[in-house]
Amino acid sequence: MTELGSSEGLSILDFATTRSLPLAAQGATVNVPDEYMKHESLASASVEGLAIQRLLTFAQHSSMLTFVWSDRAMRAVSASPAEYPLAAVAIALTNAVHVQDAGSIPRPFDVEKVREQILKHRLKLDMVSERQILLCLDHEKPSLPTDLYDPSSKRLRRDDEFEAFVDDVLFAQHGVGLNPAHLSKFRLPIAVILRELLENTDDHARTDLDGSVIKPNAMRGLIVKRIMQQRQVPTQRAEGSPPLPSLEFTVFDCGVGYYDSFRRQLLRGQARGLPVEVGSKQVDTIRAHALGPEVPIEVEHSVLLKCLERHSENAIPDPRPGHRGLGLYEVLRALKLLKGLLEVRTGRIHGYRSFLEGELRLQLESASSNTRPGMPKASLLDVKSKYLPKPTAHEMVRGSSVRFVVPLV
Repeated sequence: MTELGSSEGLSILDFATTRSLPLAAQGATVNVPDEYMKHESLASASVEGLAIQRLLTFAQHSSMLTFVWSDRAMRAVSASPAEYPLAAVAIALTNAVHVQDAGSIPRPFDVEKVREQILKHRLKLDMVSERQILLCLDHEKPSLPTDLYDPSSKRLRRDDEFEAFVDDVLFAQHGVGLNPAHLSKFRLPIAVILRELLENTDDHARTDLDGSVIKPNAMRGLIVKRIMQQRQVPTQRAEGSPPLPSLEFTVFDCGVGYYDSFRRQLLRGQARGLPVEVGSKQVDTIRAHALGPEVPIEVEHSVLLKCLERHSENAIPDPRPGHRGLGLYEVLRALKLLKGLLEVRTGRIHGYRSFLEGELRLQLESASSNTRPGMPKASLLDVKSKYLPKPTAHEMVRGSSVRFVVPLV
């Protein structure tokens, strides 16, 4: 983050912008104004997951945050906190206090009941709300949403249970005029992608570099949101086409991110004497440096792809148990069939792939491929460059945020 000086006057809405945030001070203050509930930026596609990631990054560098709530914002969020994902994460922070703005003498805001509502939330199947959050806490008082975890075993629910969960989400779209029979084709691919992403955070995003539980804020989450998705790079044929009614799923965490997770496993593997291949030109950099200015952006991008390309026939063999992998090929193949969109934000990388109808077909295997004709290559394009798998450096963020969009038409 770029230091702008004082963090006075910082609003929770600033996390939903591209403004560079100040380095968090020992006692940073964040205002939650009236307009938070209806701010148009939070209704936009892709914004809220990235805003949460910026907030978690900011909180990680602060000893204590003070959130000053307007009366209207406090009342609205208290009534339905899971429908305000960014505010819900703020309330769940363990290094934060909350007060109500009452003029010259702020009054304490009792957030314990609100926090309890967030942690016990079950996804509302009527989907009256445009967005909802399910939040996992992994610190000294773990809490796992029962929609995603079995309460008795504390483990992720089985594959068939995730399929039933997705069925419920899809059926809820009937209330907005969409035919649930038409949506049945989405059931299995969405369930597979969701469980893969959540399992990845469960395995790799709960502990710090030394293996201890992340402090002060060990949390992960899922946001389900109904959006109108704009086409990003439309061809002439699709130009002027209306946005697509879609479901947006965002899985986020405040772990160490893909690069440092890979590096941690690399060093542990070396300690056990296991052979690890990461590329001769990169291995010394990865071994020597945690993610930071010493690591070229190309190395970070290469490591991210190595993490993501599990199951790709071109993946570098990696014998490490618990290797962080996403199964990028399977995710991209499913999204191509669903004509969807993927974004990955971690460290300084912001990659994406789009298969929305009418957009340019990039990074696909040739029609003459013996094994995967016309299928996606296991690669990511950069949000800034759009057409090339060449990374550009973005603002450094903590953890990872993986978002995928499925059009419902």
